[in-house]
Amino acid sequence: MMLTYLLTHSPLVYLTQPLWRDEAFSVLYATQSFVSIITKSSFDPPLYYLILHVWMKMFGQSEITVRTLSFVGFSLATIVTIYLSEHLFKKHWLSWFIPLLFFINPMLLYYAVETRAYGWYMFFAMLAIFSYIKGNWKIFGLASILGFFTHLYMILIPFVCTLHYLGTNPKVLVTPRGWLRNAYFKTVAVIILCVSPWLIRVASVASSLKESWYFPVDMHLIKSVLGNMYIGYEGTPWYGWIWTARISIVLFVLFCIALIPKKNRQLVLFFLFMVMIPLIVVIGVSFVKPVFVIRYLIPVTMMEIFLLGYAILAFRSTFIRILLAVCLLSFSSWFNIWFPNKHLKTDYRASMREINALMSAQDVIYADNPLHLFETMYYAKNRSKVFLYIPADGRFPWYIGDGIVEPRHIVTQPPSYPKRAFVLREDQSFTLLYGLPLSQTNLKK
Repeated sequence: MMLTYLLTHSPLVYLTQPLWRDEAFSVLYATQSFVSIITKSSFDPPLYYLILHVWMKMFGQSEITVRTLSFVGFSLATIVTIYLSEHLFKKHWLSWFIPLLFFINPMLLYYAVETRAYGWYMFFAMLAIFSYIKGNWKIFGLASILGFFTHLYMILIPFVCTLHYLGTNPKVLVTPRGWLRNAYFKTVAVIILCVSPWLIRVASVASSLKESWYFPVDMHLIKSVLGNMYIGYEGTPWYGWIWTARISIVLFVLFCIALIPKKNRQLVLFFLFMVMIPLIVVIGVSFVKPVFVIRYLIPVTMMEIFLLGYAILAFRSTFIRILLAVCLLSFSSWFNIWFPNKHLKTDYRASMREINALMSAQDVIYADNPLHLFETMYYAKNRSKVFLYIPADGRFPWYIGDGIVEPRHIVTQPPSYPKRAFVLREDQSFTLLYGLPLSQTNLKK
């Protein structure tokens, strides 16, 4: 009874539920050779898929297996958070409270077990930030480069760090010699040198962004964005917007309180930069060309947690500090129980089990919509028999995942009987489809 409840009302749901489109894409894309992964990648850098390729060679392609790789990255990010918290808060109880709040944060926990790059994105982002605060430029450079080749939006981390460095070290700008001799700027130069080829590649295919799935931003989002980022809310259930707007107000007030003590103000400003500048840049650009996706800005959520730590520290009363910490911990715990069954993936797994059981050796499977083609392929007993059925001579949208789909995967006609096609529909139902026997077709002609 308890296990059933946990599997439906806790983050364990995220680990055991069916893969959704992007996760299935990750698995299918990573099954290709290293050369194919690198050459076919465009906007998505290839490092995560290369790691996933090796992981699947060793452990297989089951849902829990491929999601575990992401959780490994998240666990490493949590370990770095522990070290950073000990560095910032010394022996204060916040040194263990912040990693705990980090580990149970609803936004981070949701994407920590998704078969995408996000778990490793968290790790490299946290490692880069920790190294920047510690002044370890070699690790900072390495983490920034590896992070960029894991997720494109990682470029915002060294960008914000550089703005912060310039603001806190204005004398560096006085002479060109100061730039050339400065260890940090040497590191930034190496980062730019390493990531520039991929940025050029991205720029060369940027015209394809005219057709994309990105949604435009509006004032409704801006009012709620701090709360959305903290709990990972993207519009489901619909009535959450008013609550995330209120959470945003609370977070904004707490961040302002964190700025009050002069002792920690410089560090608080750094974390505030890491929250506000990426949001301002990405949302600002999105008014011209939509590029805002909540999960692409995961480091913002990570830095919100540290700002909350400094907000707690800003209060002199021990009672208020403990009360605020308990409230934050209780809210995350409650949300992790209330939210999971309201954030479920579409279940094509059950339908595909039926199809696999009913298929004969000569039958094929058609997905009638590009949006669930990858789930159909992932769950098929024989992936070579899965096709996208577009009878009206449509085309496959590149942004869904053109690194996998080739012309041979698209069909416009039903197969000739006795060969049958099981057509999986978007609502998870399926039907049988077949045409006249080939011999009869020839007679009619």
